[in-house]
Amino acid sequence: MKLAPVMPVVAVSDADLLAQIAAGTLDALGTLYDRHRDGVRGFLARATYGHADSDDLVHDVFLTAAKIAARYDGRASARPWLIGIAARLVQRRARGLGRLRGLLGRFASTQPRTFDPVVALETRNTLDAIAPVLARMSAAKRVVLLMTELEGMTAPEIARALEIPIGTVWTRLHTARRELIEVLAEVRR
Repeated sequence: MKLAPVMPVVAVSDADLLAQIAAGTLDALGTLYDRHRDGVRGFLARATYGHADSDDLVHDVFLTAAKIAARYDGRASARPWLIGIAARLVQRRARGLGRLRGLLGRFASTQPRTFDPVVALETRNTLDAIAPVLARMSAAKRVVLLMTELEGMTAPEIARALEIPIGTVWTRLHTARRELIEVLAEVRR
């Protein structure tokens, strides 16, 4: 019995998937969703203050991506583009301090599994201190701050994702960081 040669599995690039989606191939949307849903969901969970809202927005991100797939710029990874769609959806759905409290609670729950009461108290005090600053911060500044500090995105990636000038990214990030630093300095006194 002769075995057939094993053909290597070639991963389809994000750019190819989006070209297929633009042409109406919904299977490609499923592949793109499977590839990036966790990253998009993680960003949205931190940016929306509520799990139910973030899960709804995950689906909205991919539905929006399907609608505008023809506008994709061809980058190898669609992740920054999808995060940009997510950020714009968050900006449209920003609703207030109640969700911010949920967001901060999730940040606190992502601490290392080993429990150090001193670190836990310091973390809680820091989160309590920055909550009012984040609540007062515009959604635009908060989203840029989250994309930079938590998603690890660069300013050029954020500018492309949000379709804003890079100078605007730097201004929002600088202002947001300055506001946080001032509050943290007061807390540590």
